[in-house]
Order: sequence, then structure tokens, then C-alpha cells
Amino acid sequence: MIGVVSFDLDETLWEFMPMMDGALGATVDELAARHPECSGITVQELHRVRGEVADEMEGTYEELRMESFRRVLATRGVHDPGLPRWMVDTWMAARLHSVQLHDDVEPELDELARRGYRLGAITNGNFPLDRHGLAERMAFIVHAEHAGNLKPAPEPFELALQLSGGDARRWVHVGDSIESDVLGAQAFGLRAVWVNRRGAELPEGVSPDAELPSLAGLTGVVDRLLAAA
Repeated sequence: MIGVVSFDLDETLWEFMPMMDGALGATVDELAARHPECSGITVQELHRVRGEVADEMEGTYEELRMESFRRVLATRGVHDPGLPRWMVDTWMAARLHSVQLHDDVEPELDELARRGYRLGAITNGNFPLDRHGLAERMAFIVHAEHAGNLKPAPEPFELALQLSGGDARRWVHVGDSIESDVLGAQAFGLRAVWVNRRGAELPEGVSPDAELPSLAGLTGVVDRLLAAA
């Protein structure tokens, strides 16, 4: 029976803030070129207003980001109803160019694929992985907000199970978050590998099935974890 290895994205396959800041910076640069009256918008301002919006309303990540863009534009006296949508589309596309995979990602995914494992992604974020070259290695991509709940809730893992055609008994989930990835996956019956790139201390009472400082060597760990499954 084919084994499945699923991955978290942000902070597991790449650093989140450099990717996000790069994409937002590219967006405000393009905005200023089109609308000089919007010059002076900063990435820090966009982060601050996005936080305020999240505190005040519910919505998808895109909806929250669009509302934050609308508010920032309004402070400059710009009320073009189509411009926040354009900014969201520009920001999403820019993320594809600003993301930098960790050096260990592609070699280890390729080795897992050579060993016959089915690979996929389960993310609480909205990075457009389906438009990135890494998607060619993925048999399934689950955005948790589309599953109806975020990790560590079971819905994202359940959707991944349905899409993959795999078996939870022969499944390893890999991620950086103790709560979302390790405890969430284990509660669903999956094995969990904690990728601890920052050398954090393991919280008391938590027992990942394995811990690695990077993805290097993951294939051997997966082989071992699934050997008796």
C-alpha cells in the first residue's frame, strides 16, 4: 500500500515573513506606479490595517486582505471599487516570485517521490501553491479554510485523506507547528514529524513521532515510521 507524506507550507517549506513582505512590497510598488497618489503606503501599514480588519470581521484570507487594501486606499482618498481586487491579484501573483524554498525541500521531496511515496500539502494559509512549480510534485493540495476549519481541527486532514486515496495508517504529516501539525495530525491518527528549524524546546507532554532540524533525512525517517504499518 502506497505511503502518503503531507506537508505544511509556511515555516516548514519556506520562511513566511520574507515571502509576505516581499509580495506586499511588490504590490505597493506597482500600485504607486499606476496611482502616484498612493505613494508612501508601506508594508508595515498594510500589516497593521490587516490586523485591525481581522479583529473586526470574519472572512477568508483574501476577503480580509481585500478589505484592508480598501481601507488603506480610502485614507489616500482613493475609492475605486476595482482597485482592491487588483491589489489582491497582484499580491497573490507576487507571492509566487517572492517565496524562497529552503534548500532541503526539493531534494527531499524528490527522494520521497523516488521511494514511491504520494506527496501532498495541508496548509492553514492561502499561498497559491497550485500555481507554483512545487505543485508538480503534489498529488493533492488542501487549503484548510476551504475544508471548513483550520488545523488542528480534523477537517483539513479528512479532506486530504479523501483527495489522496491514502490510508491514515500509512501517512506521515510534516510541519513546524506543535499544535496545528503535530497534535492535529496525531489526533486524526496520522504520524507526525516536527520540523524544528529554530531549535525550539519541545513542550512538555508532546511526543512527535520524530523531530528533525530540517527536511534533510526525512525519507529515512518516513521509511522507519511506516515500516511496520
